Amino acid sequence: MNRRHFLVSLAAVPLVAVTGIELASRRFTPEPDLLLAKLNSFKGLQLHSSGSWSPTMVFQHLAQSVMGSVTGYPEHKAAWFTHTVGPLALKVFKTAGAMHHPLDQAIPGMLELDANLPVDTALEQLINALQLFHTSTTLQPHFAYGTLNHNDFMAAHQLHIEQHLTQIGVD
Repeated sequence: MNRRHFLVSLAAVPLVAVTGIELASRRFTPEPDLLLAKLNSFKGLQLHSSGSWSPTMVFQHLAQSVMGSVTGYPEHKAAWFTHTVGPLALKVFKTAGAMHHPLDQAIPGMLELDANLPVDTALEQLINALQLFHTSTTLQPHFAYGTLNHNDFMAAHQLHIEQHLTQIGVD
């Protein structure tokens, strides 16, 4: 193999990988009705968390995330990030059908979580935020993923919520 052929082949590898991720990510279909049903099933139950955040803190964090897509996030990653790494990360998550991020990492600039807020109140805030999101026609850019259409934002919310729910259990 000559040098030119090697360099062209080397340059093609990331392009093929990104194209594959792009195409595979399109297969993920968010299911907001199933997500809402799952959240509604928690109402009135005694819940516990296996993580460092209590259930009320988890639900508040998730509500903040959803509301940020409607009202705006107070802080954003650098523009280079929200135009490159952020959108690619979301596509990778959609391709995998799961999100992986630190589960005790607050959204930059959001209000501090209230450990004393009743769990049912925080859960209701999350459900209401999802319902408002569902009817919203104008969305704000995501703090890490940048500008998203409604379907991609719903996918991001669903994957985010599902990952956090892996730490929530019923007593």
